[in-house]
Amino acid sequence: MVKADPRLDLIGLVQRLSGDPHAPRNPQSDAAAEHFARWAGHPAVKGLAALRKTGFAWDVPMQYALYLSSPPALTAVYPVPQFFADMAGGQAALEEWHANLSAFARASGFERWEAERSREREEELAAVRASYGGADLGGDLAAELGVKPWNTWTVAVGPFFARGGGGAWVVEEKPGKPDIVVMYGPDWKPRPVADPPQIFAAWVYPEAAFSMAYAIYEACRPVLKPAPGVCKGLHIDNAEDCVQQRWVRGIVARVVGKRFGPDAAAEYRAEVPPSPDQTKVDRALDAYDRDRATYKDLMDFRGPLIEPFTPPGKSTACVAVDPSRWAEQVYSRRLAYYLDARLEAHPDPELEKVRSRLAAYRALEAR
Repeated sequence: MVKADPRLDLIGLVQRLSGDPHAPRNPQSDAAAEHFARWAGHPAVKGLAALRKTGFAWDVPMQYALYLSSPPALTAVYPVPQFFADMAGGQAALEEWHANLSAFARASGFERWEAERSREREEELAAVRASYGGADLGGDLAAELGVKPWNTWTVAVGPFFARGGGGAWVVEEKPGKPDIVVMYGPDWKPRPVADPPQIFAAWVYPEAAFSMAYAIYEACRPVLKPAPGVCKGLHIDNAEDCVQQRWVRGIVARVVGKRFGPDAAAEYRAEVPPSPDQTKVDRALDAYDRDRATYKDLMDFRGPLIEPFTPPGKSTACVAVDPSRWAEQVYSRRLAYYLDARLEAHPDPELEKVRSRLAAYRALEAR
């Protein structure tokens, strides 16, 4: 689960060399910047500074790297979402910087530097792993959801990540279930010191929980009509994101509480102001926990979970997950990977037939 990722290290190094004011400063990143100082004029470095002006900044370059192979090749291994070209000011600008980034990795000796630091990096990773004592965080979350709707879940650790687990991404543009990546920055003193286990867990759980929240929202999109106040206290302003955030916060609070106790759950909940919508979600999840014999997974419980975000008296039936018509109704990758997760956790011959039909439909669409 806890690993180093050379793609993210490369991006973080270039961000630091480019003078990014948000690039972390710590003993390890300072040493890296000094080691590569003579490459500060490279087109990849200057190019990133220019792209920042169009929005290709903060976590965006690292999120882009998750679609690429390891350096120095940096070949695209999955289709790259249009979002990244838009943030870079256009496809041509993104492709030019991509080529320069690969050239930087080859010319600067980045691979050699990574190899020379391998033993030191492993010690850093071991220190972070020790923080949660080998707890099966993924197993805890999958048990709460009823399925494991992700393929891999990686917590990437390095000196170029902001303190805590602020950077994350769900790589969905691939066959099967998505890959979850959380970019976690420990406290460097000068050796890495990870957060206490309950705080570390609260940092890394949310992105994996989103893989279920995305699927539920997609299934129920036609009936979801969140009220204007749904985003209050969340520091985001997109209603869809806010509904998903409410679900995720409720899920994470429960998993943290079950693993680390009620005080840890209360500490996590206190990060955002109380909200009537969040209270309703939390009560719905209480009901889900009390009747797990009825509900195989959280998708089965979607009706009560979406009720706070539908108009009073309106139906909460999410017709897109009628198993008898799944292949005809599912058009979203997010629902397709949920189906993979459901069948993995709960084998069902009828749903297996539906998945086969869905695969055939998707193959025709791809032509």
